Amino acid sequence: MGSSPPELMALLALGPAFADNDLRATLSPHLESWRRNPRLATVVLNGLAKKRQPSMAAKVLDFMVESKVEVNAFHYNSAISACGKGGQWPLALSLFSSMPGSRVAPDAISFNAAISACEKGGQWQLALSLLNSMPEMRPMPDEISHNAAISACEKGNQWQHALAILSMMPHARLTPTIVSYNAAVSACEKGGQWPLALSLLSSMPGMSCIPDAISFSAAISACEKGGQWQIALRILSDMPERRATPNEFSYSATISACAKGGQWQHAISLLCGMPDMKAKPNQISFNSAISACEKAGQWQHALSLLIQMTALHAHPDHISFNAAISACSKGGQWKLALSLLSSMPEMAARPDEISYSAAITACERGGQWQLALNLLSTMPQMRALPNEISYTAAISACSKGGQWVEALRLLSIMPTMSATPNAISFTAAISACERASQWQFALRLLSTMAEMRVLYDEFSCSASISACAKGGQWQKAMHLLSTMPQMKVLPNEITFCAAMEALESGSQWLAALTLLEDMRAVGVDSILARSAAIATCSKASCWHEALQLGLEMRVTSEVDLGGSFGVLLMECEQRSLLSLELSTSRRLSDAARQGGLLLGLAAVFDFSAELRRGGGSSRNAIPRSLLEPLLVGVACSHVSTRSLPYHRELALLRHVLENAQTGNPAAVAEALDAFGRDLGSSGSWAKFAGGSKAEALLAAMRGGTPACHNNNNHNSATAGVLEIGTYCGNSALRLAASLPGVRVTTLELDPVLVAIARTLIAFAGLASSVDVWTGHSTRLIPRLANWLAQHHSSYFSAIFMDRWGTYYDEDLALLQEHKLLQETGGVLVADNVLTTAAASFLWNVARPSATFVSQVVAVSEVADSSQEDWVSVSVSISPTSGLQSCADLPLELAQLQAESEQLRQRIIVAGGFGAEVAKWEKPAFAQRAKTVLARAGIAPI
Repeated sequence: MGSSPPELMALLALGPAFADNDLRATLSPHLESWRRNPRLATVVLNGLAKKRQPSMAAKVLDFMVESKVEVNAFHYNSAISACGKGGQWPLALSLFSSMPGSRVAPDAISFNAAISACEKGGQWQLALSLLNSMPEMRPMPDEISHNAAISACEKGNQWQHALAILSMMPHARLTPTIVSYNAAVSACEKGGQWPLALSLLSSMPGMSCIPDAISFSAAISACEKGGQWQIALRILSDMPERRATPNEFSYSATISACAKGGQWQHAISLLCGMPDMKAKPNQISFNSAISACEKAGQWQHALSLLIQMTALHAHPDHISFNAAISACSKGGQWKLALSLLSSMPEMAARPDEISYSAAITACERGGQWQLALNLLSTMPQMRALPNEISYTAAISACSKGGQWVEALRLLSIMPTMSATPNAISFTAAISACERASQWQFALRLLSTMAEMRVLYDEFSCSASISACAKGGQWQKAMHLLSTMPQMKVLPNEITFCAAMEALESGSQWLAALTLLEDMRAVGVDSILARSAAIATCSKASCWHEALQLGLEMRVTSEVDLGGSFGVLLMECEQRSLLSLELSTSRRLSDAARQGGLLLGLAAVFDFSAELRRGGGSSRNAIPRSLLEPLLVGVACSHVSTRSLPYHRELALLRHVLENAQTGNPAAVAEALDAFGRDLGSSGSWAKFAGGSKAEALLAAMRGGTPACHNNNNHNSATAGVLEIGTYCGNSALRLAASLPGVRVTTLELDPVLVAIARTLIAFAGLASSVDVWTGHSTRLIPRLANWLAQHHSSYFSAIFMDRWGTYYDEDLALLQEHKLLQETGGVLVADNVLTTAAASFLWNVARPSATFVSQVVAVSEVADSSQEDWVSVSVSISPTSGLQSCADLPLELAQLQAESEQLRQRIIVAGGFGAEVAKWEKPAFAQRAKTVLARAGIAPI
């Protein structure tokens, strides 16, 4: 290679901020040689083009004209090329248009250089104009002219023009080249025209143009944008057979296609297979694979890929971290999300608005509203301006944290921070008001949306209707529903269900039936709405209407069986409608046989129905004719291939039937404990009181032994023991076995759990000692009072509450209102008061002014002996007309109560077992609850 001319070196030494005088002084000594040999000037201009010095090239050309050095097409072409490579398309066109004034006729190379400059500058219209003007200026367009114009259209998202130019080439007796086709395929890819991209790819061999890696990569990208991940995989696998070696771009595009198609396993497999094809995974490949994991909530794999990037020298950037943070957010791993965010500066990846928004969302999903607010306030210091997404995530975090005032404050300051509230922002704030029963503020926010010209949507209207429902404003909820069409929002299933919830809260059964008819008229059929209507009719004592609605209910795995069939069975049981009760139970059994529920449940429903048909408590020994179908049917649950609810509960029943002896309560209890220990070893949660919990419960009940039904004074006769929250019958059977002669009544809303509990209790030989009632405690407790009066009983001597701790106040208030607990000496035991932080309840039964003498007992979970929980034991010492006011509940305990409710809602949303609640969260929450309760003077003795 020859050395660069000295004048070129001298020009480059001037730097980009050169002065005209310095340029003239540098070139003046060389002008004479340039006059003798114009090619020397061409070499200098070409050199400036290669070094991307467009301004200097243009000044050199100007100086040549000014110094009367002959300027020709070669000089202009080199200068125009320099402008194109330097991104100075206006300067390129200026030079091109000045050529005739210098008596230099533009040739094909001049046009091509100008078109190429427009292409690089995204000026597709000018590129096409130049191409069309070439024949008038005599130089005929060649392949390079067309290719540059097609590329300009590709960059300008003008796939139609790109294809038109490609189709014109044969008419101009020009053969499209690989560059022509690649640009056209890429144009179709950018325009979302994946079928056309594939058509071009398949037509290339017929035009004597063999596709290369660029062709295939562009086609794969087209499939990625079109959501065609299967075709993308097929193209990638076909490349070696078509003599095209897949490269990093091919793999990255295919991985991205898999990511968009939710195929994270394929994405990881492709990434791992790249080295075998001599394609080194790069930043783009890893980012696409991490994004695939993020979309599927596979946070463990996302973190693993992030670690591999560093090991393979594919430096993670902010895109890598953002996807990983979002993956942790979706997986409920807010601590990991924050750790990733804090580590970004160390990895030279500056957090941006997306990073912070993803982290704030992680805090929102993890119930950490304080941390969410802290992140939001930190963003400006980190040069990341909070946007609508950041604020909305923070508002939602405050909403879930019960901080409705803070949520409204954030919404109000958004405009001052150049973040315009949108419908999602308003909906999050309205939901905050709804959770806090602030329906007036919710409606005010809805009005503000119109003032700020924010369009209403189904979610904002539904949240507002729900706020009215929670505030007992069913009339306003229905008015809002009726005005939705005027707001240009059509009611959907969500809004109808919110309205039905409002009618349920107001016991407006007739309006609920009318609303169901309105829904049918617009083609909306909601199982949830129908369930709510059934509950509304039942609540209003319109049981005929409730049962009629129940006849139209379908049984599927999505149905809330407690809210629908539980209510129906409750009405049948309470009104002695045995025939209708059995037919309803048969519908559940048939649904299990038809795949709507787990197959093994069919045998359980059949067995439970036979118990009810026989009177339930008339016999303890189970006839073999009943037992054998039960054993065989439950064993069928092993062969289920679908993921359906009640897997764990059916497995528990199967374990007992296989490992315990019928009629032996002790063996059944031991089998239950063994199942709980097995659950613990697999990291799962046993939802029943076994081990030391069961011992504490039974000791408390024995300490205040309930009297038998042998008292001649009917007014003081006891009904025995009441349990609220049967689950699978574990506690009820232990109580019945431990307290011979004492009647145990237990309440459970879910008809599946009722059937399992009745089966377990009967298998243990205790059916004559236990009554399992179907229904919710809020509905059954008032009915229990009437039932006791009819059976010459006055109260229960002992009551065991086994629900989430935040519900215990509600149950205790009803029990005291209906005087169902023995006024003096009655024993009240509550489970899970530490792990579910029953702060308000504990304060009411343990504070100095309480009508109970209470003690808290430390116990361990049967599934994990290292996990501490508390059982509270309270003995009534004086009559009370009802639950005393909680106005003096200490602030810290009120906050703990709110946090417990937030955790409960997260567990429910995740499917009942905390699928999105990290394993460490519940023990950490219990530890915090222990500290807070101790400061209030509540602790085990």
